[in-house]
Amino acid sequence: MSFRLTRQSKVLKPSEYKSIFNDGKMTRGKYWQVMSIKTEDSRAKLGLAISKKVHRLAVDRNRFKRLARETFRQNRAQLDNWEFVVMAKHSKPAKNDLIVQDLISLFNKVVTK
Repeated sequence: MSFRLTRQSKVLKPSEYKSIFNDGKMTRGKYWQVMSIKTEDSRAKLGLAISKKVHRLAVDRNRFKRLARETFRQNRAQLDNWEFVVMAKHSKPAKNDLIVQDLISLFNKVVTK
């Protein structure tokens, strides 16, 4: 299994985002909100929606995107048949370890439901 994050493992089209937002289930953590939907596809997909309203500085938005992509890439094997849209929440500055652990716990919560 390749660990690359290819186009096939990303949510790219507006119609895909719309279906996840309309039909998906919301899971909230301290630093993240995750919308998820189970699909027939055998590949997990990731979409990002990091808003300027939540994190005003581009450096903060890019940090959250980078952490979300890397966390998804490393845990993709356990996330089969799921499509996710990951959104950052308003939060105080925190270490990367805490932010990543929060996202991993949300992924696990979604998959085990």
